[in-house]
Amino acid sequence: MAELGESGVADTARNDARTITVGSLPGAAMVVDALTLIGAGIATHQALLTYNSVTVEFYVFAIGFVTLVTITLLSRSAMYEVDAIMRPISRSDFLIVSVITAFLLFLTIVVTLKVQDIFSNRWLVAFGVTSVVGMILTRLLVWRLFRWMGDEGIISRRLLVLGTGPQAQHFLHRLGQIKPYFTTIDGVFATDTSEIGTLVEGQPVRGDFDAMIAFARRKRVDDIIIALPWNEEDLVSDTLDALRELPINVSVSTDLVGYKLAFRPVMGSASQIPVFEVVQRPISGWSFLLKMLEDYVLSTLALLLLSPVLILVAIAIKLDSPGPVLFRQKRLGFNNREFEIYKFRSMYHLEIPPHVTKQATRDDPRITPVGRIIRRTSIDELPQLLNVLEGTMSLVGPRPHALDHNEDFGRRIRGYFARHKVKPGITGWAQVNGLRGETEALDAMQARVEHDVYYSENWSLLFDLRILFTTVLVVLFQRNAY
Repeated sequence: MAELGESGVADTARNDARTITVGSLPGAAMVVDALTLIGAGIATHQALLTYNSVTVEFYVFAIGFVTLVTITLLSRSAMYEVDAIMRPISRSDFLIVSVITAFLLFLTIVVTLKVQDIFSNRWLVAFGVTSVVGMILTRLLVWRLFRWMGDEGIISRRLLVLGTGPQAQHFLHRLGQIKPYFTTIDGVFATDTSEIGTLVEGQPVRGDFDAMIAFARRKRVDDIIIALPWNEEDLVSDTLDALRELPINVSVSTDLVGYKLAFRPVMGSASQIPVFEVVQRPISGWSFLLKMLEDYVLSTLALLLLSPVLILVAIAIKLDSPGPVLFRQKRLGFNNREFEIYKFRSMYHLEIPPHVTKQATRDDPRITPVGRIIRRTSIDELPQLLNVLEGTMSLVGPRPHALDHNEDFGRRIRGYFARHKVKPGITGWAQVNGLRGETEALDAMQARVEHDVYYSENWSLLFDLRILFTTVLVVLFQRNAY
């Protein structure tokens, strides 16, 4: 297998810390539009009207209603697709129609309720005109800003292509023709090692399938495009199964006939590229930001509220048996990256072989008296709030397993590492469904993996809050942790 460093792939990857994904742009444009409408309403009210505590609530409702309806109509008109954002003038007619429609709907409600006398006609006209002009101008500013960020490499969509045959050649040729916004080919990879070092449409073949997986785990990759013949069903299917374990969008390039037809793009972030998406990155775009805020805010509050408990437990552990207060162990986290997990030490401090981990069992003699209490109440897990603040864990997600357990279960359970497509959590969907503690049978671990994958594919803020609330009940009333 070709070394990635020797092939130069690693050198082409930009600094991940300063790169924004293309999937974040629609949400950013939506926020700008909403702020523009709200700003237009407030500014015209301040300029034309005298503050009146009786009617101000009606004007607040008017601004909120027009903003909500306009954003909804723009969204339904695909005005938050990347192509529309990057073509502000040619798509401005949809913007104008959406604003006018929102105002007409508002006026219909006002007249129906017979409250039209409350609102100033001057303000309504000024609000409407200012909204249209303001949104066109801010869309132009957003377009210019995004273009600059793309040129600087701050916004990017990074692709890996698997395949070297006619499908890959046609795909890369089409990509060169349409030049999708912010898109960069970070590497072409082959299924046959004999192809390594050759050129496909001017792109060097960097390595084989294993090299592509290694690259995708080390660097931020947005999409993997499978450009293989559709008649090789087993190869395509097996490749997809292997790639499902990565936190990356996976798409299949159209077969050869697709390049002979007039391509009609699908909706979404892949609208400019001739592919069919089959695997989607979980918790991406603004969902990622929302989950990050949830983690940092709630974990900080939890640490502040629980600090007296944490101090008392630390003292009790120190008095109970010799050894450190915290237990640290290497675990696999997001995208199979190693991190060090923190727990309160609940066992006697012994020298343990580094690559052998024995799960705790009921009445385990290694557990200290204090350890038995904090394990039964799950207090031993609280230091993982520090992991959350470090960014290596989340409040909710698949529970991380010891390294040797990962190796063992990875060999025995198909798709096991798909649970690493999101950050590991202090609690998770599997745990609140009774799949916590010691796993005595392979079936139990298989069920845990299925719950973890379901969570990653169906995440929402309400889902997380439900799991956190249920976790409290599980800790209070269940006793299968020891």
